[in-house]
Amino acid sequence: MAHAFQRSAEGLHCRLEPVERALIMGLVDEIIELLDQPGADQAASDKPPADPLAVELGLTDLDGPSVERPDDPVLARLLPDGYPDDPEAAAEFRRFTDDSLRQGKLADAAALKIGLALPVDNDDDLIEVSTAEAAQWLRAINDVRLALGVRLGIAEDPDRDLSQLDEDDPLLGAAMMYDFMTWWQDSLLVALVDGA
Repeated sequence: MAHAFQRSAEGLHCRLEPVERALIMGLVDEIIELLDQPGADQAASDKPPADPLAVELGLTDLDGPSVERPDDPVLARLLPDGYPDDPEAAAEFRRFTDDSLRQGKLADAAALKIGLALPVDNDDDLIEVSTAEAAQWLRAINDVRLALGVRLGIAEDPDRDLSQLDEDDPLLGAAMMYDFMTWWQDSLLVALVDGA
């Protein structure tokens, strides 16, 4: 059974059973799959090398094509419009931020997945995370929560009572994972803040 995060001399740790780790890693894999753009590597290799100064200033791809708002509701929640009331400004904002936002979220998800996949050297199933990695873990856990929340319809109905789902409801497993991820994220945040 999972235990909340706690401070240790090395950073933070929590107890997760192998099945809990596997479930979380499966959800992280789904986030990675959603965020990963097929063909992005090929398109990037077709371009001439970027000017290092332009890269440093974030001024690459200024003349690139616009990036459409994702059709998938989960992806649209993970990559929201910068200007929801102004479609033209939102499209322009997305053109300049979509790639870096995706890459940041992919890096966060990879950090969480790698941390969970590391062999556990103890009999207590303790997972260790450094304070430096904790911010990436928090963001990745939040992305999993956002994705589950969209699938559960929480975005449309924030007051929805998930505890009232029937035992045979196909959303029950997602609701349980949403509650677990909310608790787990909160325990990581509390442990991080308490040690600051």
